[in-house]
Amino acid sequence: MNKQLTKFEKQVFECIPAGKEHPISQQDLALANDTTRRNITSTVRKLRLKGRLVGSSRSSINGYYKIKTTEEFFENIGMLTSQRDTLSKTITAMMETFNEKEPLIGQQSLFNQVNE
Repeated sequence: MNKQLTKFEKQVFECIPAGKEHPISQQDLALANDTTRRNITSTVRKLRLKGRLVGSSRSSINGYYKIKTTEEFFENIGMLTSQRDTLSKTITAMMETFNEKEPLIGQQSLFNQVNE
């Protein structure tokens, strides 16, 4: 992946403070950059993929910050690893149900009835 930041990514990155003591909320980051919270989520993901150390806090003061200590780095790695593990368990459970040929519901079952 190209690690060069787009103009917008640079703009967002510059708005993110250093250290978890003063994170900027997703909403404030969106307002500061005249965009949506969803776009901020996507942009932060791209920043991380391009090697920028952007952490996130989900404590009483939540938001994004530039990682500045080893402790902050490993806190974020732990959080991301936990998210990955949770998603993996969810995918596994869904695949098992699908493979057991549980009846599909909703529009998919209607589609199947038409094609039977």
